[in-house]
Amino acid sequence: KAFVSIDFGATHTGVSYAISTPGEVHQILAWPGSSDSFSKVPTCLVYDALGDIRAWGLEAVDINLKKGWLRCELFKLWLDPSSAPSTILESTFFQRPKNAVGLVADYLSCIWTHTKNQIHQENGSCSLSAWWLSVPSSWDLRATLFLREAAIKAGLVVQDSESEDIYWKERLHIIPDTEVSVIHSILSPTFRFERGGLTICDAGGATVDLATYNAVRALSPGLPKIVEAAPRSGSYCGSLFLDLRFRELVQERLATHPVHLDEASLAHFVRSFSRSEKLAYKGTEDDTKLFRFRCLHVEDLHDPAVGLDHGELVIPGDVLRCEVFDPVVDQVLHSIATHVEASKVRIDTLLLVGGFSTNEYLFRRITEQFGSSTVSVIRPADGDIASCRGGPRFGISSLVSSVIHPQSVFLRVALPAEREDRMMRPVYIRTVRGGSLCEHRVQYIARRGASVMKGGRSELRLRKFAPLNLVYRTFELVLYTSNGEQTRRYFDQEECEELCRCRVDLGMYPSFREQVEASPFGDFYVDFVLGFEMGSAEIRSVLLYKGVKCGSVTCHPRSCRAPRLIIPPWC
Repeated sequence: KAFVSIDFGATHTGVSYAISTPGEVHQILAWPGSSDSFSKVPTCLVYDALGDIRAWGLEAVDINLKKGWLRCELFKLWLDPSSAPSTILESTFFQRPKNAVGLVADYLSCIWTHTKNQIHQENGSCSLSAWWLSVPSSWDLRATLFLREAAIKAGLVVQDSESEDIYWKERLHIIPDTEVSVIHSILSPTFRFERGGLTICDAGGATVDLATYNAVRALSPGLPKIVEAAPRSGSYCGSLFLDLRFRELVQERLATHPVHLDEASLAHFVRSFSRSEKLAYKGTEDDTKLFRFRCLHVEDLHDPAVGLDHGELVIPGDVLRCEVFDPVVDQVLHSIATHVEASKVRIDTLLLVGGFSTNEYLFRRITEQFGSSTVSVIRPADGDIASCRGGPRFGISSLVSSVIHPQSVFLRVALPAEREDRMMRPVYIRTVRGGSLCEHRVQYIARRGASVMKGGRSELRLRKFAPLNLVYRTFELVLYTSNGEQTRRYFDQEECEELCRCRVDLGMYPSFREQVEASPFGDFYVDFVLGFEMGSAEIRSVLLYKGVKCGSVTCHPRSCRAPRLIIPPWC
């Protein structure tokens, strides 16, 4: 059996897998479009005029576009448009031949097909038993649900038609980048973390993600059991923003030479910068160095006043630092400082991973600001692929025992009315058979900032009115999220957002069937239990009967109208 992990990034994507053996992690290095080895490939698609995929990955970056063809990049950011920079979303809006879920599904489908073939070529016939997809720490639960929807649409997991495979979607796991990276680093023989606090900074293409952990006890010598000690955080200040600022700098310097400002020329300049100077740049010691970028076109090649030197654009190092690097690096430093201050945990180790971490200037600035006699700033040699190679190890290890929930999650329900309700919300009170209920109350499933055990389950007893019995065996309810610190009693006390709608099928639920048999033509109330299983980056819902799963709950991140649920007075 193969455990497969996809590090699906906004700019680049990598894949690794393990064949049921802890530590035996293999990475996909062969990709269409090149005979060389690549740990990651561009997250890029090319569609023709009919909307069919013409190229993906490496091939999509270099292919010559024909009339009506579209090159699509950065579409991952559209899964979480509420937090992504509006300038990027606006610039990529017209590059979308379909919605974000459709684009991501198409790309993951290409990745899945190639990965499956590579695993079978390298290992013979084996089943792909589980998939892990990593997400930025800055993502909310809604964006995670969109990614899950896209991955299922791409066919990463499929239902076995020959068996009662009702929990087939649970073979897909969504996990945070930071946790994947810290697991990979701790299991590395060259890294030791046995006690104290550790903050991990995963500096990637689009985002810089941060998380803080505490070692609570040793599982074995050199292998700690760790817990998340503070809420994860993240900012859009990854290496992509160096590319964007460099592009703006080129446009500014060549404003009087439009022949070099067409889209192909700008892409050529940015690609040259991204493949060389972006990661090798060292900062102030490069201030006097002249960086040269060859022009794509052969006309209008010389103008020393703007830096054109016989077919090359020359940019001084101090200009690159002030206009391109410093604004982005300063934002990374601010994000780290804000996270460390908010975590209120003593930090002994600052672990720097992610593709952007290989930039020498970034590493130096972080070390200067945060390194000290009590804080070690560590950058592992393979830190740039930590979130890729850590996925399979996530599936076969249990280093992280608890996480801090990033958002509050709750239902809107009707509860037995209390004295406080009659005073605070008398308009919400209504009389029913056997008592009175207060509408629009809040029932929490998870609270922001609370520590939850991974794999733990909270149970919620509910009651639903079921007229005409079997006709109403299936219904939908809405989960809501909030980032506020306040514990609300009523739904209207604070702003919130709809997370998803959950479709619940009570048809096979024992108490429902008993009620149907007892009242085949009458109305009745059915009591049932919903379980909410806590993961590192998502919450899964299941139906429970006497503590045992008896049906799955399908969740979709869409707007819907929820039924009124009642919390029985004995709960």
